[in-house]
Amino acid sequence: MSIDQTAEKIVLAAIAVFLGRGVKGSSLNDVAFEAGVTRITVYRYFGDKLGLIRAVCRRVGEIFQRAAEGDPQDTFAQIDQRMNRLAAELGRLPQGSLLARFEEIRRIYHECYEEFRATRQDALDRFFQQAVAAAVREHTLRDGIHLDVVKAMFCTSVVGLIENPTLIASNVPLTEICSTVTEVFRHGMLKANDPKVETC
Repeated sequence: MSIDQTAEKIVLAAIAVFLGRGVKGSSLNDVAFEAGVTRITVYRYFGDKLGLIRAVCRRVGEIFQRAAEGDPQDTFAQIDQRMNRLAAELGRLPQGSLLARFEEIRRIYHECYEEFRATRQDALDRFFQQAVAAAVREHTLRDGIHLDVVKAMFCTSVVGLIENPTLIASNVPLTEICSTVTEVFRHGMLKANDPKVETC
């Protein structure tokens, strides 16, 4: 198994353990056992629990970053597909109350959470700019729409929903939140009944 594969295995095991026991209630021994490696291996890769928490936050943040990567000339449909891939990638993570675990990380490991939040915000900003550029190129942007308001709504929806106490308590999967935001964003930003707009 390569270094990258081992690190990924440990990070995914950490997510699974955190989901099951909470972040505070989990130890590096628990993660090592779940990953099928020694505690020394976890230390070698991540140093300590803080390093592992940071790696978990980065791993989830990278999913948002990948969604924002694409060709500047991507069509709105291609950008839409990237948002769907974001939801699919989040869905491949160990399942459980991921929102609650990130809320716990926010409270206990604030610096790690803020790094994740900045990464996520950068990805959302780029994604939004690409979507607007594509809609302008394709002449599908809704007439008279105020883009600053739409951007604020889009970012607030993604960030606000992820951090919403009601949704955290209800265990709504992150994949469902992303797909709902995408659907509302798509149909609120583009012209109604445009043949280029595909409905899910």
